[in-house]
Amino acid sequence: MAAFLFVFIGKGTAEAQSDWEYLSETPERLIGLLDLPDIVAGGCGPAPKRATARAFGAPSQNGRSVGTIYWRDEGDAGCGLMIEKAGGAKEEVPTLESGYEIDAAIVYERRGPWFRIRLKAGSAWIRRNDEKDFLPYPEVLRGNLAYSMQSWDGTLRATPGPSGRVTPLSSGWKSLLDRQLSIQYLGSQRVGNDLWIHIRLAADGPCDHRYEGVTDVAGWIPAYHTDRSPSAWFASRGC
Repeated sequence: MAAFLFVFIGKGTAEAQSDWEYLSETPERLIGLLDLPDIVAGGCGPAPKRATARAFGAPSQNGRSVGTIYWRDEGDAGCGLMIEKAGGAKEEVPTLESGYEIDAAIVYERRGPWFRIRLKAGSAWIRRNDEKDFLPYPEVLRGNLAYSMQSWDGTLRATPGPSGRVTPLSSGWKSLLDRQLSIQYLGSQRVGNDLWIHIRLAADGPCDHRYEGVTDVAGWIPAYHTDRSPSAWFASRGC
């Protein structure tokens, strides 16, 4: 039984598939999530007031206008983060959950209070003044139910970097690599231009889950795969 099959349960099939694609098929490396509490206002359902945010082609309010970010809530017809382009066209903004049913924008780049977020095609800059709204990867894994992506090949290194000695996995752990394995996030370190994360594979995972026939083992893995997708993520909806 996979440990984290519950990650996207509760959303519609199409939306859940989109969430997975935003992690596994990304044109750029995400560097974190951006909460938009004044726009999202708790997610689907009535809210007393929702804000909007202007999006630009550069990190400046004098930059080319790309459109306006807003929250669409049409009851049974659906809800979600949207952008109305400068020409009037409307489209969904790709999101990932930062918490239970809380949609957050996917961030590619940050320059001070400016964040370049993913759009369906390309990206746009928006300004946010509250630093707490930004949840950087991989630090966002800390304190959350973190797991390895199923695309991880199981290579653990004793020290960060591609030249670090390989820490061999037991046959028990190797047999589990087709799953999203529960991990503990221990920290990160940059080696050259690459970011590495320190993890522990724990036999006793969260939510009363236990992997049989294995013992804890720790090591370093690259924060991103060669296809730019993150090597680890977290279950936003808990157990």
